[in-house]
Order: sequence, then structure tokens, then C-alpha cells
Amino acid sequence: MRMSRLIMGTVLLVCIIMLLGLGPAAFAASDTHDTDDTSRLKDILRLKNFTIPWNFPLAHPDNDGGTCKAIPAAVGFINPVDNRSDRVRKVSKEVMADGSQVIVQDDLKTGTAEDSHGDTYHFVYTNRAVFNVSPGLPAIVNVRMTDNFRLKGHGLHMHVSFDVSWDYPAPEGVDITLEPLAFVPAVPFVVGTETEKGATNFQLLSIQGDAFNCDPL
Repeated sequence: MRMSRLIMGTVLLVCIIMLLGLGPAAFAASDTHDTDDTSRLKDILRLKNFTIPWNFPLAHPDNDGGTCKAIPAAVGFINPVDNRSDRVRKVSKEVMADGSQVIVQDDLKTGTAEDSHGDTYHFVYTNRAVFNVSPGLPAIVNVRMTDNFRLKGHGLHMHVSFDVSWDYPAPEGVDITLEPLAFVPAVPFVVGTETEKGATNFQLLSIQGDAFNCDPL
């Protein structure tokens, strides 16, 4: 499933950032207190002019390895251009009076891609993940994730999206990771289809287009 590919893509992204010399220096984090003296973690990651690896190349199934029917077969494969992408990632955590937690991540990725003929495309990717963690142990995590990918250029206008939710157990509770390239800030994280890890109540609330085969991010 696409979300499993996303986790693999995170590993590739870490390697590329290390090679480019970008790392925690591009990442700002702070532990702040609001007027009610509740500790809230707020972090922002900004990366400019680097390569965002796609989890799979966009191509029509008629092309070997392609999965996205929205891409005309004559286009060939579409892949991101090296050092032509930007990313802004924001995370916040709030601890409620009853001990429950609300963790929110907003992720924006933009950049340029090219097809097999050298034609140029522009993409915009947004992802919002909200984690509601129950108080006490064992904790239950409810995830609501909305995901959008747009690709435009050379006469092609593609927009795919999905909105999903699911639950998973976190017997030891949930921590926040400050790792700037983590796919999600909650640790542990269980993908909605990983029933062997305890994921339940997976719901596909809405979908546009073939989001699981046409969204490489």
C-alpha cells in the first residue's frame, strides 16, 4: 500500500539529506509554555532546493513499473528533478488536562518534475495527520490523515487525494520525535492496514482519483 512506500521513502530522504549536508541545522524546535503553563512542543522544518525522492515513479501501467493510469502512456515516466524541491513541516503537541494528547503534523512539499522526454511539471503535496492519544496506559491512538497530490504541466492536470482514519494501540504510550525527516512525529506509529500490529477501525472517508497508485509522496 502507498503508506508503506512512504515509510521506505523516508529512509531514502535521510540518505539524500546527509549527502547534501542538510540536517538538523535546517530544523528549528522549541519547547514553549502558553498562558495556562501547559508545555507544548512546536517544531518547524524547512528545506529548500533539495531532492524529494518519490516512492515510485509516475507512469501508466502500460510502461513497465508504472501504476498510475492518469499519466498518458506516451509521457513515459515522471520523476522529480534533482535539487528542485522544497519542504515545510510543522508539528505541535498539546497535553490536555486529563492526560490525553493531541499531536498535529502539517507537511507541504513542492517542486519540479520531468518526464521521459524532458517536459517539465510542477507538483504540490500536502499531508495533515492528527493523532489523538487516550490518557493512561495502555493508550489508544486515533489517527486522521488527509493527503493531497497535484501535478500540472505539459497539458496534464492531475489531482488525487484521500482522507482516512484508524486506531492502533500504544501500550507504553506515545512520544514525540524531533527527528526532522521522520514521516510522522508520533512514536510508535502503526499504518492503518497493519492489522498484525493492532491497527483497527480503518475507514476510507473519501478518495479522489487513484490516490494510492498516483501519489508518489
